[in-house]
Amino acid sequence: MTAENPPPDLNWHVLHGPITPDGLRAALGQIAAAHGLSVTYPHPDTALVFRQDQSVALTVRWHAHRPPLPDTQAHNLEPDRHLEILLDCRADEATKTSLVNDLTLRLRRHSGSELDRIRAHLPLIGRYATSDLGVDGWALIFRDHYVENTLGFLLGIHRAGIPAHRIYALAKGDRTHRRDRVHATLLAHGIASGVLDNTAINAPAGHETELAAARATVDAFIDDAHAVGLRVLVIDDGGLIAQGYGGGDAARRVDAAIELTVSGLKRIGAAGPLAIPVLNLARSELKTRLGYPEIAESCARRLRALLPAHKLSGRRVLVIGFGELGSRLSDSLRGQGAQVHIVDTDPLSLITAAEAGYPTHRRVSDALTAAPPFLVIGTTGSDAITATDLTLIPDEVFLAPFATRDFSLLATPQYDRQATLIPGVGRRYRLDDGRHVTVLGDGRSLNLYEADAIPNQGYDAYRAGTLIAAGWLCRNADQLTPGVHVEIVNDIARGSGLYEAYYDTYLAGPTADTQTGTEVAGTAHGVGGLRACVVGYGVAGRLHAEILAEAGASLTILDPKHQDLPKDFRSFTTGVEELPDAVASAVALWSVCCPTADHLPVLRSILDRDPQARVLLEKPACQGHEIAELTALLASHRNARLVLVDQYRHSRALDALRQIVGELEPDAKINHIGVTFSKDRTVDISRGRFVDRSYGVLGYEWLHMLTALRQFLPVNVWAAYLAGDPHRSELTATYDPRMFVSALTERTTIAAEGHHVSIELASTITGSTVILGSTPRTSPLGHNRWSRGRRPTDDRHRHITVHAGQTRFVAHLDPVTAPDGWQLDRNQHRITAHRGDRLLHDSVIDDSPLHTAVRDAVSRLLSDEPLPPPDLTPLLRIAALAQFLHAQQPNLTLAAS
Repeated sequence: MTAENPPPDLNWHVLHGPITPDGLRAALGQIAAAHGLSVTYPHPDTALVFRQDQSVALTVRWHAHRPPLPDTQAHNLEPDRHLEILLDCRADEATKTSLVNDLTLRLRRHSGSELDRIRAHLPLIGRYATSDLGVDGWALIFRDHYVENTLGFLLGIHRAGIPAHRIYALAKGDRTHRRDRVHATLLAHGIASGVLDNTAINAPAGHETELAAARATVDAFIDDAHAVGLRVLVIDDGGLIAQGYGGGDAARRVDAAIELTVSGLKRIGAAGPLAIPVLNLARSELKTRLGYPEIAESCARRLRALLPAHKLSGRRVLVIGFGELGSRLSDSLRGQGAQVHIVDTDPLSLITAAEAGYPTHRRVSDALTAAPPFLVIGTTGSDAITATDLTLIPDEVFLAPFATRDFSLLATPQYDRQATLIPGVGRRYRLDDGRHVTVLGDGRSLNLYEADAIPNQGYDAYRAGTLIAAGWLCRNADQLTPGVHVEIVNDIARGSGLYEAYYDTYLAGPTADTQTGTEVAGTAHGVGGLRACVVGYGVAGRLHAEILAEAGASLTILDPKHQDLPKDFRSFTTGVEELPDAVASAVALWSVCCPTADHLPVLRSILDRDPQARVLLEKPACQGHEIAELTALLASHRNARLVLVDQYRHSRALDALRQIVGELEPDAKINHIGVTFSKDRTVDISRGRFVDRSYGVLGYEWLHMLTALRQFLPVNVWAAYLAGDPHRSELTATYDPRMFVSALTERTTIAAEGHHVSIELASTITGSTVILGSTPRTSPLGHNRWSRGRRPTDDRHRHITVHAGQTRFVAHLDPVTAPDGWQLDRNQHRITAHRGDRLLHDSVIDDSPLHTAVRDAVSRLLSDEPLPPPDLTPLLRIAALAQFLHAQQPNLTLAAS
C-alpha cells in the first residue's frame, strides 16, 4: 500500500435501510440492551453506544437517504423513509461483528409497506392462504431459492395455520438478488432461516462439515416437532431426501414431501426406496405449463444481461438438453436470431428438436466438432460436459449453466485453481493448453445469479399451486402409499379452481355480456348480470357480497389485508390502483366495506380508475377530519354517484314501532327517546382489530343510533339536536388507553317550537349494557318463534325505547334474547308496549334492513334519477363529540397498535 492508497479502515461501515430515525433509535436500544451496552443521543442524528466501563463501543450517525433504485421487485407507491447510516465501531472484533450484523439484519428486513406490495403481486397465494387450507398439526421444512415469491409463500402458509416457529426455511445457496432481505424478514417473523447448499448435496465428500451442521439443525427441528405431536412436511428439490430423511431405515424421517424440480427427482431416485408419500410438482401440468415458460423467459433475460457486449444474432449456440426448459430456451434464442444446435441423449427429445427444425446431435463432442459454438447452455441437471469435451471447446467460449450440475466439472480442484473471478459476470478458467472458457454466474442456476429471476406475478400461480398441494397432502397423507405421485397433483390443481383464478386474475378481459359501469349506469335498475367489486372482506364486506350475489351480480372481492377470501368469487389481495385494467374496467358497481380510515383513499383510487363510478359506501363515510376533503372529492367528480348504506333508515321494526306509538298514544307527543347499542369487542380489541382511536366507541354503532333517533324526532327537533354544542349534553365517557373512549352515554333535552324531548344515547364496545325496557317472554303472541339454545349467549344488544303519554314502547332489534334465556332467530325483531305493568303489545317483525338498504342503494346508483349528495351532518355531530371528548381526555398512555 502507498500513502496515496491507504488500507481501508475496517471499523467504518455504511448501511442503508427503510427506517425512520425513531425506528433506528428503537432498534439501537434493543441491540445495545441485548449486548449489555447502553446508548445515548448527544445529537438528533447521532447515537453513542457505551460499554459498561462507559467507553464508546460504537458511534452511529445518520441522515435521510433516497435509494437510487427500488430494493424490491416493484417500487412502493408510497415510499418508505430511508436512512444512510455510518457506523464507527471501536469494539473488539466479536462485539463489532455482532453489533453490525444485528443492525444490518434490522435494516435489511422488508418494511410493512414493502411486504404489502409483495403480497399485492401474489394475489393467488393470498387467495388460497386461508385457515381452511388444512395444515394444522404440521410443521414445515421449506428449501428453495431465496427470492420474493418464496417469502410470499412462507408468509402465506404461516397465515394459513403453521406457527412461525414451526417453519424452517433453507436457502439453496444461490446468489439470488436480495437474498439477505428474505433471510432478515423471515427471522423478523419468527421463522428459522438457514442454508443447505446444493453444492454440498451434489458433492458431499468435500462438504462434510457444513452438511453435518445443516443436518444437526434439521434433526433438532424434526425432533422438536415430533415431540409435541406434529408431523413434518418437506417442500424441497430432493436435497433433504438425499440426506436420508425419507427412507424406511432413516434415523429421523419426515412424514411427507413435495418435490419441486426434476434434478430433485433424480436425487430422490438415487436415495433408495421411499417410506413417505411425495407429490411431484416438477412434472406436473402446473410446472410444465405455467412454471417453465416463466423460468425460460427469466433464463433468456439473464443470459442477455450478462452478455451485453456480445452479438447473438447469426451466431452458433449449443443447448444441451431439450426438455421443458431447454426447448423453450432454444425457441427464445432462435427467435433472437441465434443458430441453435441441440444435444440430448433421449431419442424422443432429439426427434422433437429435429422436427422443429433444429440441427441435432447425440453427443456434445459431435456438436463441438461439427459446429463450434461461442456459447454453450446446460439445462440437464446432470454433468453436461466431460473432460474430453473440454479439449474440443473453442477458445473463449461462454458456458451458461441453468442447473447446478451442468458444468460442475470445472468446480473440481484441477480446474478451479486456474480460475479468475470476474465480479458480476462469472469465472474465467484457463485450460491446460492455454485456451480459456468463462462460466457465467457462479456455476449454479444462471437465472438466479445476482438476480430476482422470475417476476412475482409470473410465479404466483406455481406458488399458489404448491400451497394447494401442501394443504391437500397434509389432509390426505395417511391415504397415500409411499413413493412419488404426479397425477394426483394434476387433479388437485384442476379441482381447486386455481387455473380459473389464474386466468381471471391475469388474462381475462371483459366478457361479451359484461358492460362497463359507465355504459350501464344510466339505464339499469338491477344488479343482475353486472360486475360488482366489494372492497374489504370483513363482516360488512361478507354481508354485501352475499346480498349482491343473491341479486345476481358477478362478484370480484378485493382485500389487501388478506382475510379469508372466498373461493367462489374472483378475489384479489391488492389495492384498487393495482387491479388489472381488464378487471377494473368491467366493474359496474363498487361496494366499499374496508375500515373507515381507508374509505377516502379507496374512494379516490376508484374515481381515478373511473370518474363516473357508482359507489356503495359503508358508514361512517370517513374520519371527522376528512369530511371537507370527501366533500371536495365528490364535488370534483360530478358524474360519479355515491350512496351511503344506512340500514336503519329501512328498518321495518322501527316503522312498526312508530305505527304502534301512533295507535296507542295518538294524542301524545314523544317526550323521551333512549337508544342503546352495545357489543363486547374485548377479544377483537386485544388482537388489534376494530380499534378506532379517532372516534373510539363513536365510530362503531353511533351513526346507526342517530339514524334510529331520527325516525322519532320532528325535523326541527332533529336539526336542533345536530346543531347543539356537545358541552350542553351530559356526557359520561369511559376512557380506554387502547382506543380513546370505549363507552359513552349522552343525555340531553331538546326544545324546539314548544316541543321538549329528553334523549339518552348509550353505547359500549367492551361489555354489555343493561337492557332497558326488556321484558320476559310472557305474551302468547308469536309464542312458537321463541326457543332456547339457538346460538351462544348474545354479546350484542340493540334497543330503542320511546315514551309517549302513559306508555313505554321498546324495539328490541336483532339479536333478541329475553331475560329468561329464550331467543328469537336472526333477522327477527321484537316490538313491545307497556303501560305501567300491563303489556299492551308484543309482536315479532321479520326483516333484514341491511338487505333492503343495499338493494335500495344499488337501485338508486344504477338509475338515471338525480341523486342528492350524501348527508354528512350526523358524521359532523360525531366528529364534534369526538373532538370535545379528546379535549377532556385524561392523561392516558395509548397502547401501540
